[in-house]
Amino acid sequence: MSRNRFALRSSLAGLAMVISAGAFVAPAMAAPQDGKPAPEARHKGPRHGGEMRDGAFIPGIGPLSKADIDALKLDAKQQGLFDTARASQEALMKQRFEAGRAEHQLLKEQLAANKLDPRALSAAGEKSRDQFRAEGDKVRDQWLAVWDSLNPGQRDQVTKLVKERSAKMEERMAKKGHRGDAPPPPPPAPAPAQ
Repeated sequence: MSRNRFALRSSLAGLAMVISAGAFVAPAMAAPQDGKPAPEARHKGPRHGGEMRDGAFIPGIGPLSKADIDALKLDAKQQGLFDTARASQEALMKQRFEAGRAEHQLLKEQLAANKLDPRALSAAGEKSRDQFRAEGDKVRDQWLAVWDSLNPGQRDQVTKLVKERSAKMEERMAKKGHRGDAPPPPPPAPAPAQ
């Protein structure tokens, strides 16, 4: 009789575990899937910086959003300079992308031929960097021409925006703790003598 009671107890304990596990997991199983499947959610969708698509990047100052640019109320001449600089920036980015694709294609061809030549790969990269450095300087000068065309009131608006952004960054750094100001870690404890 004690054997049956022992078997019954273990069976009931096992059944209780299964029921409690089911009760714990059931809400998660029944919950609707809000997001996309993991691979899609991870690799698809808007990229960072997509919201700056219609904004500006003034060298030394940083990005300005479309709303910031709209608030400046650019006149026709300023808008023309802005559109030219933005179109040049987009063209440069597209050229850089294509050059990177060509460099990658050169690597793939070398790997397919089993003849890897790091000197040729390095030379292609240097050539590309030199070309885009000169073109990048032209685009920078176009953005600086936009800045030069702004009247004092517009420059004050941009200054105010940059001050606000800088204050927010300082606040975040103070909240997180800037690594450069952190005290050094304490020295390790001496090993116990044996």
